Amino acid sequence: MNIDIEGITICKINNGILIKSEKPLYALANRKGFDFHFIKEFDTHYSNTPNLKRVLVKRNGIDVITSVEFFEKKYFSTISILIDASLDNLTLLNIFRVTTESISTVMWENNAINEDDLSNKLGNYYNIVFVACTSKSDKEVPFDVSLYYEVKELVDEALKKSLEHINNTEKTNRGRL
Repeated sequence: MNIDIEGITICKINNGILIKSEKPLYALANRKGFDFHFIKEFDTHYSNTPNLKRVLVKRNGIDVITSVEFFEKKYFSTISILIDASLDNLTLLNIFRVTTESISTVMWENNAINEDDLSNKLGNYYNIVFVACTSKSDKEVPFDVSLYYEVKELVDEALKKSLEHINNTEKTNRGRL
């Protein structure tokens, strides 16, 4: 898996992946310690099943990695968005919001819905989202709706491909019974 943003690499680590950057990335995520901080690496996209497919789609300086796993009758998604731009906190937050809305929409459209309560045994979360840009803007970035649409399209495309992999795996497994 190759990222188009210079200085950023991905390697496997245990049952997940490690995203490394030569220069600090400015990041926001729904994980402890990732609220508007500079980071040089983060681990993500862990799996409970050996056949987890990680999908990468990229365009115009935006790289989106998704994985969706069906484990213990629940869907878990992980999304990492890497943006080759300087962004401010509000823009990062809006990208995070657009991403969570896309998760809801795509999962609903594909009937990948968790109907039970969250399980503490499984970590009490279903979706992990990382948004990272190559630097923090010291000024407020002018509102650019095209950036949000671009992110939404890429997230939608990657999630659909991740769900296709789950559906194909389930069909294959059913054929073996």
